[in-house]
Amino acid sequence: MKLLPKEHGASAIWFSSVIFALTALPKPPWFPGIVIFLVVSIIALVVTGRLTGGSKIIMRMERNAFLLPVLSSLLTLLVPVGQMLMVWQLSVQFLAIWIVFLTYCVSGVVYTRDMVRSVLKDSPLRWASFILSVALVPAEIVSLSAFDWLSLTAFAVVISLMVHRIIVLLLMKRKDSSKIERIRAVGFTQAGNLVAAALILAWVLRF
Repeated sequence: MKLLPKEHGASAIWFSSVIFALTALPKPPWFPGIVIFLVVSIIALVVTGRLTGGSKIIMRMERNAFLLPVLSSLLTLLVPVGQMLMVWQLSVQFLAIWIVFLTYCVSGVVYTRDMVRSVLKDSPLRWASFILSVALVPAEIVSLSAFDWLSLTAFAVVISLMVHRIIVLLLMKRKDSSKIERIRAVGFTQAGNLVAAALILAWVLRF
């Protein structure tokens, strides 16, 4: 049995969620809580690997508009779970920043799938889902900050989103690369994007 999910986007969301949970701690963690959290995280990864282990399942998930976003949202639950296990608290501010991270990941799944389809069909990159992400994340930040649940410094996460898109556009213009190479590039850049977003949002919690 392979440990990593066959759906590599799920692995990226899992990894960024674990990074976020560990870097967003407001105080030194309870050591047994760290161990329990890591065990829970590995179990979540193994279960995800089992759920996405077959090629037919992957094809079904890629065709369905809801399965991958739902899986993504479930994996991001590791963030609040880690907070509870390691420091035994869950503030409103933390939940607000997690909601932004959740939206960032789920919308990322949607526009990354669009990018992969564009590569497979040799068609121009679609912009609708990306523009929706660019609009949705800031709107969410403004709404949460209006209740004083979130600092407006969370807008920094949009920088990661824009940088990621620029890099992808540059990679897509390379005519000397195959479709497989371009799809891998999309996957690796999205993984880096999610980790960057996790670190930025963890930093925002310091304000």
